[in-house]
Amino acid sequence: MSAYFLLRQRAMTRRFWGYALPSIMAMLVSGAYYLVDGIFVGHYVGAAGLAGINLVYPVIMVLIGLAAMISMGAATAISLHQGAKQSRLARQALVNTFWLLGLLGLLAPLLLYHWHIDILQALGIEQGTDTWKQASDYLSWIGGGTLLLACNLAVPYLLRNDGRPRLAMILVSSGAILNIVLNYLMVGRLGLGLVGSAQATLITEGIVSLLGLGYFFTSHAKLRLSWRHMVPSFPAMPNLLFTGLPSLIAQFNLGLLLLLHNSQLMAYGAIKDLAGFTVAGYTEAVFIVILQGLAFGIQPLISQATGAKRYRDLKFLMEMGLKITLAYGMAVWLLIQLLPRQVAMLYIGNQDAELLAAAVSSLTLNLSAIPLEGIIMFGIVLLQSMARTKQALIISAAKTLLLLPLIFLLPLWWGREGVLMAQPTTVLLLTLPLCGLLWQEWRRLKRACTPLRPHHAKPIGSHQEVQLARRAG
Repeated sequence: MSAYFLLRQRAMTRRFWGYALPSIMAMLVSGAYYLVDGIFVGHYVGAAGLAGINLVYPVIMVLIGLAAMISMGAATAISLHQGAKQSRLARQALVNTFWLLGLLGLLAPLLLYHWHIDILQALGIEQGTDTWKQASDYLSWIGGGTLLLACNLAVPYLLRNDGRPRLAMILVSSGAILNIVLNYLMVGRLGLGLVGSAQATLITEGIVSLLGLGYFFTSHAKLRLSWRHMVPSFPAMPNLLFTGLPSLIAQFNLGLLLLLHNSQLMAYGAIKDLAGFTVAGYTEAVFIVILQGLAFGIQPLISQATGAKRYRDLKFLMEMGLKITLAYGMAVWLLIQLLPRQVAMLYIGNQDAELLAAAVSSLTLNLSAIPLEGIIMFGIVLLQSMARTKQALIISAAKTLLLLPLIFLLPLWWGREGVLMAQPTTVLLLTLPLCGLLWQEWRRLKRACTPLRPHHAKPIGSHQEVQLARRAG
């Protein structure tokens, strides 16, 4: 490698970590939202509370998916336009995002209010039980605050694509700390149960949303907005939503996965098996949000490089991201397989031996293919960021199509253990075609990386690094 390209790669590495680390830290702390909910509910409410959250969470995941579709579509559109030096279109994509978030925040609570009882019955919850009450309270509060949930999710996407990854980290981290304090007060001290947990989450999301979205109306924003900019462009909205559609499909898959696991565990196990599976779900959520921090953190770099046709940078980002994802996944897998009891006790303590045994079984079986699951998640976001929406959709849809028969067939042979093995089996079957698709993309980028003379390239980095790279050439 020439001295020029070596310096260029070093500059790209600095930018990689400059975007990835704040995003990972923000998502790591954001994962504390779910982790803290699980810990406080597990310790202060018990198995009925854990089961209640788990039973209604597929519905919450659909709301998260709709918000993620808007946010990821906007993030990709903004960065693509910025890479192509189209600032006006980038600002319009941001404005459209505000309108779509508002529409979601208005319609979702109305629909949930109308179908509230039907949804709970469809989820298989027995009316009048403690689990029904806990699930109903949580769904009412979180669903009613869809606007806050959606805006809170959008804030880090939008800030990163305005070149403010550290601000995104600070806001999300501060929100997570506030959420911990409020959960302690409202669940631990006041004994408000799942209602208190939901209220703590919504208060935190409201504050983060106000500060994060309000930033774009200040002089510090590159894509600064004023009220005269707030005119929607309806023709551009379908393409924005289509670009983010894989994010909705991915969340829908997770929601369907959770729903099917819940129903099958209720058929082949007991309420404590369901509560134990919730522990595995919280652990997986923390794993996933950190990987999402990596993937979504470097998304602006990937999308900008795609828009500017910098294929060498794309190839570098792809290679580095996949290596880190695999190494991190292996480390988490070893932790879970070697110390499952200690991980489970973090959520539920050791007072209930039957619940602890169910949680350990769920952790070791259901998360047995977690390194490959990380590759699939990162691969989908990577394809989205490169505007390979169709390929990302195919992988997302394939996950559902593979899961459906397995979640019903495996329990026929292995009972409760078969339910827990459905997800890792699906991941194993999907990994090979995904790796084939990523290999094709990598080879395409490699062919496109024709040698460039230094004065024809567009180096990435500081002005000093650019000058050094040019002299090195």
